[in-house]
Parts: sequence; structure tokens; C-alpha cells
Amino acid sequence: MKKIILLLTLFFINSNIFAQKSIIKINPVSLLFGSAKATYEGVLTESSSYELSLTYNSIDVGVLGKSNGLGGQAKYKIYFRDTAPEGWYVAPAVGYSSTKYSVMDVDYGINGFSLAGLIGHQWVFGDDGGFSIDINTGLGYNNWSVDGSAIIARGDGVGLKGNLSFGWAF
Repeated sequence: MKKIILLLTLFFINSNIFAQKSIIKINPVSLLFGSAKATYEGVLTESSSYELSLTYNSIDVGVLGKSNGLGGQAKYKIYFRDTAPEGWYVAPAVGYSSTKYSVMDVDYGINGFSLAGLIGHQWVFGDDGGFSIDINTGLGYNNWSVDGSAIIARGDGVGLKGNLSFGWAF
């Protein structure tokens, strides 16, 4: 955990030195499913930016079980025009998550690594920053490993990815 905090701190310091614009975002849709996702985007050049996300999930569904987990994702956004952080973009993304489950007195964990290719659009309302909306979709490959006794042993494969975030650009 200390390494993650240190890494995020270094990225924030780097972005404040070199970036022309930054955006802090949240995904309100994930809250409906017991997750909280916070994202930081820092502009690198007129046509590119990087994005770092941290996700925490915790849900308890009574006799059906409960889960707690932490995950992160990094993206490199390439904007079609020199308008970063606004407009259409493509983004390769890499992520990792670790979730612990307890279902009917059976405890296990699932660790996942993912690679994705995304296409999206981001709007920033205001000349010098302001409210932002970011929406994207794409395909990703997931590689899961299961620790402990679980009903499923593997869940690897290709699947759809997507995100809707609201934020503030400054």
C-alpha cells in the first residue's frame, strides 16, 4: 500500500510540474455496485495525457457473501486533435485488481491483470477548466488467478470494457 501511495504521489508531483491541465474524476455508476473509483488525468502534450485510477470495492449481500478489494489502472490517452484533454481519443490501458471473497464460510481471493484498447470522448466545459465528462468503451483481455477454494477456477478471456466519469478540470 505504501508503494502505491508513493507511486501516485510521484505522478501527481510530475504532473504539476509538466502538465498544462489536470482533471480529477469519479465514476458515480460504480457506486451502485459497491465500488468507488477515483481518477487523475494529467496532460503530457497537446495530443496526449496519462490517466491513473484507483478502485476500492466493498459489498456485503448477507448470506450470499461479501467482498473487499483494491485495484488500479493506468492509461495513455492519444487525442485525435491537439486538444488534450478534450475530444476523441484512443487509449491503451493496463490494470490490476485483488479482491477477497467470503461466500458461505468459504474464503478465497481473485487477482486479475487486464490489458485493454479503448476509444472515448471527453468534454471539458469552460475555457480554463471546469466540469468534465469522460466516456469510453473498448475490448480488454483479463487474466485471473484464484487463491483458495472457489467455485470457478479461471475467468480469462476477452470482454467489453467501459467507463463513465464526471470530474473537474483545472
